[in-house]
Amino acid sequence: MSLVKLNKLDKPTISRSLFLLESGSNDVFRYFLPIGPPRPQPDAYVSTMLSSVRAFTRQVHALGARRIALFSLGPVGCVPARTLLPESSPIGACHPDMNRMARRFNRGLEGIVGSAPMTLPGAVAVYGATYDVVQLFRKLPKRYREQNHAS
Repeated sequence: MSLVKLNKLDKPTISRSLFLLESGSNDVFRYFLPIGPPRPQPDAYVSTMLSSVRAFTRQVHALGARRIALFSLGPVGCVPARTLLPESSPIGACHPDMNRMARRFNRGLEGIVGSAPMTLPGAVAVYGATYDVVQLFRKLPKRYREQNHAS
């Protein structure tokens, strides 16, 4: 962003560019770590995450971005690293609370994209349904030629 402010990138280039944004999986993972300050309620935490997305999206729009894709979180509770968490699901299973939080965040993200015509004048925003695509791969690995798959 500082390149724009320093006039190293011009607004026409920025306005023709496609901005692909994905953020939040580390935040969800961190929420379930047993260290750090006391955790807020899950809804409050997700609300804070979504506020950050709104702020960043407004910021890139103010710099000239007009084509923005916001990608949902995948099933964070199914990544292998989640087995390192206390109270984790057994190997081969997903952490349901992590996935619940990811889905809650994703619903909010869809709302941000849906409100883009009113909040980001002149911008086109789309939602990338990463969670749903990854779940298809997980549920139907042979259809997608995935040979080495653990549920």
